[in-house]
Amino acid sequence: MGPTVQVDIVLVQHLLNFWDEQGIDVAPVLVSLGISDVSPLPPWVSADKLRSAQALVFAGRESTMLGFETGCYLAARHLPMGELISCAENLAQGLPAAIRFAHRTVGIATLEIKSIESGVELLPKALDGSELTVFEKQQTLAALTVLCRETLGAACSPADLNMTVDYELDTAAAEALLAIPVVRGEHASLSVSAAAWLQLNPNHQALVYSNTLRELQRKEQKLAEHLTLYSELQDIIEACLLRRHVAQEDVAGQLGISVRNLQRRLKALGTTYQMLLDESRQNLALKLIRDESSPLYEIAYMVGYAEPSAFYKAFRRWTGATPGDYRQAQSDALSNA
Repeated sequence: MGPTVQVDIVLVQHLLNFWDEQGIDVAPVLVSLGISDVSPLPPWVSADKLRSAQALVFAGRESTMLGFETGCYLAARHLPMGELISCAENLAQGLPAAIRFAHRTVGIATLEIKSIESGVELLPKALDGSELTVFEKQQTLAALTVLCRETLGAACSPADLNMTVDYELDTAAAEALLAIPVVRGEHASLSVSAAAWLQLNPNHQALVYSNTLRELQRKEQKLAEHLTLYSELQDIIEACLLRRHVAQEDVAGQLGISVRNLQRRLKALGTTYQMLLDESRQNLALKLIRDESSPLYEIAYMVGYAEPSAFYKAFRRWTGATPGDYRQAQSDALSNA
């Protein structure tokens, strides 16, 4: 886990359960997520890692409906974002409040709310500004559709919700699954009529809504505090690596705490000192390797490896490439930019 957008481990567990039910081999997915069968689960997983894991799942899949099916499954799990929307006064209250917690239900994606003549258009966007894949759009739109339909209740009509997709799709199959009209268009979105946007939620629970919102805000604050500490620990370990003093006592001393206190903090972060040391070595190596004047054996020594062969093995585990190949690829990318 690094100081980036983080996804609640509960969401990851639901995804793994669903994919396993679909007969998908989740072993390589666990490796991509950095989750071990013998280590305790971390409280969060990097959204980047989850995105890579999802790419493994969807690669080469014949079913173009898997993203929709995944989104529907997640929406039915009563995750925090879904709870917030389902007990709000209406969609106009619930959806804007829930957007900042979107990653808890749909991973890397968030939503842009855009006013249109007929009502409101909800467009899935990536949290990091990149382009969402087809399956990520499907997952986001499907989860959103289910949550909106549940909030509108029996009063929901075909005119209230309409989905647009920006790729080839069996729209009839999508309509059968989602129970709303689905058409092709320039961009993927879910349109909500003005009446549906403001329609009173028959299951509105003001107290549950405020408690859920407060709990989500509390968790986000706790995560922010943990990520700040995590980032600080990485910086300290990288500095210790360069000084060749990376024992836990050295790092704890930099923080002015005991080793036992350091271990308690690492446990709260869902990691161990060895895992953090390995990640810090990786981060430092990727920084140092950009300097082409630095020999690879020297970088190996600087990040804590007495033997270059051990460094090469670790680097391949980190990146899938040897240090030399990685450096050349980076150089070629800069030359072609």
